[in-house]
Amino acid sequence: MKRLLFVVLSLLLSLQRARGINRNCKPVTSTFCQGLGYSTTASPTGATGYSLQQIGQMVETACSPHIAILMCRVAVPECGSEDVNRMKPCRALCQKVKTDCESTFKTRRLTWPMRLRCESLPENDCVQGQVSQAAPEAPAAAAAATCETITVPLCKDLPYTETIMPNVIGHKSQEEAGLEMQQFSSLVRVGCSPQLKPFLCSLFAPECEAGGARPPCRTLCEQARSGCESLMNKFDFQWPESFQCDKFTTESCERRPAFVLPTIPTGVCQKISVPLCIGLPYTETVLPNLLGHVHQRDVDQSIQTFASLVQVECSPHLKPFLCSVFTPECKSGRPQPPCRTLCEQARSSCEPLMNRFGLRWPETLKCERFTTESCEHYGVSSNGGICEPITIPVCQGLSYNLTITPNLLGHASQRDAVMKMSFFNSFVQKLCSVDIRLFVCTVYAPKCVAGEVQKPCRSFCERAKRGCEGLMHSFGVSWPEELQCNAFPEEMCISEDSRPDMLTAEDVVAKLIAAGYSVRGRSLTLRTARLLVTLMDADKSEDLDSVEVFKMEHYVAVVRREYVESYESRNPPSVTQTQLKKALSAREFNIGEETFRTLWRDHRTENGIEYDDFVAVITKLQILTERFESQLLNLPCDCKVASFSFRQFIRSAIF
Repeated sequence: MKRLLFVVLSLLLSLQRARGINRNCKPVTSTFCQGLGYSTTASPTGATGYSLQQIGQMVETACSPHIAILMCRVAVPECGSEDVNRMKPCRALCQKVKTDCESTFKTRRLTWPMRLRCESLPENDCVQGQVSQAAPEAPAAAAAATCETITVPLCKDLPYTETIMPNVIGHKSQEEAGLEMQQFSSLVRVGCSPQLKPFLCSLFAPECEAGGARPPCRTLCEQARSGCESLMNKFDFQWPESFQCDKFTTESCERRPAFVLPTIPTGVCQKISVPLCIGLPYTETVLPNLLGHVHQRDVDQSIQTFASLVQVECSPHLKPFLCSVFTPECKSGRPQPPCRTLCEQARSSCEPLMNRFGLRWPETLKCERFTTESCEHYGVSSNGGICEPITIPVCQGLSYNLTITPNLLGHASQRDAVMKMSFFNSFVQKLCSVDIRLFVCTVYAPKCVAGEVQKPCRSFCERAKRGCEGLMHSFGVSWPEELQCNAFPEEMCISEDSRPDMLTAEDVVAKLIAAGYSVRGRSLTLRTARLLVTLMDADKSEDLDSVEVFKMEHYVAVVRREYVESYESRNPPSVTQTQLKKALSAREFNIGEETFRTLWRDHRTENGIEYDDFVAVITKLQILTERFESQLLNLPCDCKVASFSFRQFIRSAIF
């Protein structure tokens, strides 16, 4: 009896698993993966670690006759292939494709997928090419599907005239598709969304392209759903499960759309002046925005309600999402639409914190209002990876400004990474190698492009190690085990030739604002930034490289901390005359009473010297001190020279 019960339970479990697999199987929608011997997959938008856009670009090169079968079977694997070798590509096939395509990928700057390791694939009973070794020959009728003129009444007046069956939902004939589609005709007539009809037709009567069905467009689905779902809910109807937008991709949205989306009239691009949105990868916006703001001053007042949330860093994606709504990037006079994925990431992390304080996520920022159409533009890959602005101070001002978590060492957030990399700060500041700062950052805050991580090259690691290891040994420490150079690739990686752009005084202002070097919302002015550039510009190039920027930020941080800790408690916050004298004396600026009175008169306000002027005074005197000291001469004792004291030099310079 027990044995019989065990057999029954085992059978039930097997049936449940089989049903689970069937429920997870979805149609293969990527056009470049059609006609490869299978039609269903559990990962229609790409398996974890693979970007469908990247895979599509590789397949389009046609660098190998087997490129499509290899890339599709690993990135969009056949349903049930997880434990069945005969559905997987062979190791030899992978190695051949890699050899065939190596030069083509280099020429087109394509990177071999990091997750695709040929040695992990099976050697026998696997897919060698277009046909599996163990798979039976496909029946001739399977390839007999042809294009046919559209007869579904609701889809007769579209820009295309031919369809192909079966469709995405599984209807084998247009008659069957037309009958089921009829239930949505009232919604189409009501006009809840101009995108509903073309979206429905892309499901029930898809356009026939080269003997295959063109896949539905995810953006079209999202726009149709956002316009019609609320109306459906009023009549107790739900958006159908088979219409779930996350089942589709944006791949076909970019190619000759079957329906032209409404265009946005062009405007005039303007430089972003909203403090919270300065320092993003883009610098220009266009108004009005989605919320109706027509002036940036109105934007600034409205977005300030989220400033505290941004400061507590509940999500690294909150600031770029908010700015994409309030100050959208301007491209050729048109705003880039916000990314729905970015919104969902920001909301999932920040909404619980808001709820604890009795606040709700605003109705105007509901993620359902947005689409994934522009997500790639914001550094979101099709496999879920999302780029985020670098917040680690030592890694700002490099040749890239976006990173991704987890990083190459598995740290889940930039906050975790900055705690772990503090060990390197002393070495970076001592400049033990030109390469060390950039290399360390490419590991702890790796470069992110379109949601994909970019690794540093092995040769880059070796140069950094050679330039710093000797200094580390002098401190009694060894090169970290987790940074062993043989762990990094030799090709398709970041080399030591990557160099940051030089920063002008205007760039310095934007950078300091973005990094939070302000006091009570007041940041340093362009005048003070020019002084900072003069002080830190060691090579007299009139702008700052990455090393000079790092030193400048450290200098400003020290002066700002002194101001906040010693003088900000006054109301309003400012430095008194006595306090300024003590600050100059502590720095050994022996400038004389008359010179001090002139400085005080030139920089004071009604209440004293404020933050920006305090930094300006300290920096100006530091510049003059260094210039005076650079002219001092070492002379023999019996020489006589005319004297010109430091106090006289400062007095002459100030006056």
